[in-house]
Amino acid sequence: MISLVIALLALATLLTIAYGTTRSWPHHDRTPPVTVVVCARDEEATLFDCLMALATQDYPHDHYRLILVDHLSQDATGEIMETFAENAPVPTRVIHISEEDPQLAGKVHALAVGLEHVETELVLLTDGDCIVPDSWIRAMVSYFEEDVVAVAGLVSVGLDGIPEDWIGRLQNVDHRYYLGMLTGLSGLRAPSGRRKRDRIPQPFRSLISRLRPAFCSGNNLGFRMSAYREVGGYRAIGNTFIEDYALLNRIVSRTRKHLAVVPDSAVRVFTTAQPDLRGLWRQKRRWATGTSIFNPLSAYLFIEVGMIRILLPWLVLFQPLPALAALALVAAADTIVIRNVSRLTGHRIYLRDILFHEIYQIALNHMLLLATITHWPVVWKGQKYR
Repeated sequence: MISLVIALLALATLLTIAYGTTRSWPHHDRTPPVTVVVCARDEEATLFDCLMALATQDYPHDHYRLILVDHLSQDATGEIMETFAENAPVPTRVIHISEEDPQLAGKVHALAVGLEHVETELVLLTDGDCIVPDSWIRAMVSYFEEDVVAVAGLVSVGLDGIPEDWIGRLQNVDHRYYLGMLTGLSGLRAPSGRRKRDRIPQPFRSLISRLRPAFCSGNNLGFRMSAYREVGGYRAIGNTFIEDYALLNRIVSRTRKHLAVVPDSAVRVFTTAQPDLRGLWRQKRRWATGTSIFNPLSAYLFIEVGMIRILLPWLVLFQPLPALAALALVAAADTIVIRNVSRLTGHRIYLRDILFHEIYQIALNHMLLLATITHWPVVWKGQKYR
């Protein structure tokens, strides 16, 4: 009975999210001034390709500028930035940070410094290990309608296409899963979905209105600087390893405007995959610190994920058939979410990879629970934080 209740709750949530992925945000071509901020630390292997992609955008070159932040790099990252700035076809400013700020750990320090030099209303963020498409700036800006405060796009793993190794494929499915969830939650609030949502009974409609996304991937993000300054920016947030989550949660909770998560291939960013399980674990451990930021969405999803990924597998020992049937229902709903987003971005995801991802999620959530209980340290760029 318990297995069935959990499965039905999960199924209802995931199917609602899957419906949200079919809704779209309006967008119109526009070319306002915009600034792109790239923070990098020891990214010499990928930085040049990232900067060249930003320099060859189909956006008017006199309507955007780049701010590059070299954060405590020990390699040639700073030199690459300086050389690029000297020859860039768009205005480019390089900022070097040589000392850590004790009040702002990690990347949040670099972002805070870089954003202090932004003079435009719209700002876009990506990372030095990412490649953006030629139309990225134009497409991202096009979604900034009057009622939109921030825009986020999807992220694909693999700079040269979908990875062929198992760990790369696993990460690609994982990105699709999480961003599919965000796309669905965001889509429920899109104008094209609001009229349909009005047909939903009031108690459920009220719940959906509270479950708006307040987090996304910081390497494919844009927001209004007026909203950023209004909440005090990153310096008001303080030390955090999930700076994108913390910032957007703060912005979205204080405005009636929306975060638009758009499954548009024109705004899809490609990033490097973690090369091994150790790197993947450290990344997930860092991201998991986002559960410390409370909002109705994170609380609800945290409880539901705990029941699905942690409690349900153990129920197999006591209620084998109901629990296995429940896990199958959840896997089917996950598949719908992942494939909906993959279809929109033009990437095929194989069923075997999705099924492997289901097993991975169960193992990962057990490990994250243990890490939280034992205060396992967060490792970022070779440094340990507790």
